[in-house]
Amino acid sequence: MSDLIIRGGNLIDGTGAPARTADVRISGGVVTEVGPNLAPDGEAKLDAGGCYVTPGFIDSHTHLDPSMFWDRSCDPMPQHGVTTALIGNCSLSLAPAKPEHLDELIDVFCYIEDMPVADFESGVPWTWGSWRQYRDAMNQGGIALNMASLIGHSMLRIYVMGDDAWTREANEDEIAAMAAEMTDAMEAGCYGFSTSFFDLDRRSRPVPSRLACDGELSALADVLSAAGHGLVEFIPNLTGEDPEADIRRMARVLGPRGVTSIWNGVSHSDMAPHRPEEYMAFTQSIRDEGCDMWPISSPRTVDLNVSWEQTMVFMMLPKGWNQVMGVSGEARRDMLADPGWREIARNEWDATEKSLFPINRPDFARFTSVTRPDNEAWLGRSLADLTEARGGHPSDVFADWILENDLEPGVVAMGVSNSNTDGVAQMIADERCLISASDAGAHVQMMCAAGDTTLLLTRHVRDRGDLELEEAVYEITGRQAEILGFNDRGCLLPGYAGDVTVFDLEELSWDTDRFVSDLPSGAPRLRRPAGGYRATAVNGVLTQVEGTLTGSNPGTVLDANTPVPC
Repeated sequence: MSDLIIRGGNLIDGTGAPARTADVRISGGVVTEVGPNLAPDGEAKLDAGGCYVTPGFIDSHTHLDPSMFWDRSCDPMPQHGVTTALIGNCSLSLAPAKPEHLDELIDVFCYIEDMPVADFESGVPWTWGSWRQYRDAMNQGGIALNMASLIGHSMLRIYVMGDDAWTREANEDEIAAMAAEMTDAMEAGCYGFSTSFFDLDRRSRPVPSRLACDGELSALADVLSAAGHGLVEFIPNLTGEDPEADIRRMARVLGPRGVTSIWNGVSHSDMAPHRPEEYMAFTQSIRDEGCDMWPISSPRTVDLNVSWEQTMVFMMLPKGWNQVMGVSGEARRDMLADPGWREIARNEWDATEKSLFPINRPDFARFTSVTRPDNEAWLGRSLADLTEARGGHPSDVFADWILENDLEPGVVAMGVSNSNTDGVAQMIADERCLISASDAGAHVQMMCAAGDTTLLLTRHVRDRGDLELEEAVYEITGRQAEILGFNDRGCLLPGYAGDVTVFDLEELSWDTDRFVSDLPSGAPRLRRPAGGYRATAVNGVLTQVEGTLTGSNPGTVLDANTPVPC
């Protein structure tokens, strides 16, 4: 840790209080003094004249678990003001893990979060078994962000049950073994666990967490209750006949045990504009009954760049289009041309109400790349345009397009959700949900999820005025920390961690993501350019200045046992 004094800035301290002129002194990684005209005392100095000085931003829904091992800088998160990230979401984590289960663990994580398997295999050291050992591995070599880590429930089941995790409920001994591993992790600083009632694997099997009985969930929640801290992140299945069933189930389990939870996630759709209000009101009623549960949301429009390595986009079409993702080469060509497959795909397309790929809005499927000059006229146009021009069923037209395009989809699913900015603004301005569902680190070849913080501050604060600046900063700093138990983060007050973001609001920019080829395997990923922040500091050490990473990695794995500063 180094000492730093930030002078001449307009301080927004993360409590929701109005901005005020004040300097910030950080010693040994901790804020020691806040006030006007502080005299330097040998520290490194940062001139914040004309800028806002805020707590470092918190992103509580990320999948940076694997990439932090091959990119300790967590690019481009520091360049968007982020200093703390929650990992281990969606029932998926890298620990606990046994060598004999690694192939299964890697495959399900890569499938659901759309990451290249080769990078998992070569870029992650896999030197651990328990979560405690994993914590130590994360801390070796430093990180540019602070990481708060959950245990993925699916991985915990695989760790204890092996292949049986995919096929049945756990018995009493297995539940006890899971609780014991969870207890050891909580004692070592883990923040809790995540579970999913929604996800499927590559073979369309429900992920292991979906097979857990209430007794298993209760035993894990009992561990958090006994620890006196911790949280649960979960994904309900909002696509079923009763979309609120999983939310009610978790309220029954967690409410009596006093365990906080967040669920992912609330988004706006013009096809069901009433749903965010209904979900937020429903979850508020659960809180009114004494269960501390929060939905989370992102301001970002979800656009999915479709490639054969990224399978999640067709997961709600398991009999037809998702089958294409599981084959390659000539087998893929044969399937797309097969009349039997085409009939199945058409019928499923017509019968499916909800899908990540916009089957009901083919005008949202835009062609972005072609392999033949004859098709260049379709660049920027949509599947709806192509279907109108050629006639036939859109599933058949899309299959024909892929065959013509040398088996390359060449398409982006635009505005899968959050395409209506007014609807998004109403949703994120509602205090009944948390603004934190970025998914940063996942789906790296379909989209770049980093930068939600910058989109919030530019579009919804500066440009539209949906939120006041102090309110927006509180949402992504102090409020996150208060609810999720990041006890020494989120505020710039004496005794709190020296995590700081410095910016001129007029200089911020949220730019289009672009492909860069910097994964360990040489594969490309989508990266968002720097957001225009003057500086970001973690534990008193600058991690980026003027959009350029400093090379310092002062972050650490946060300890959930850390008390609130006195």
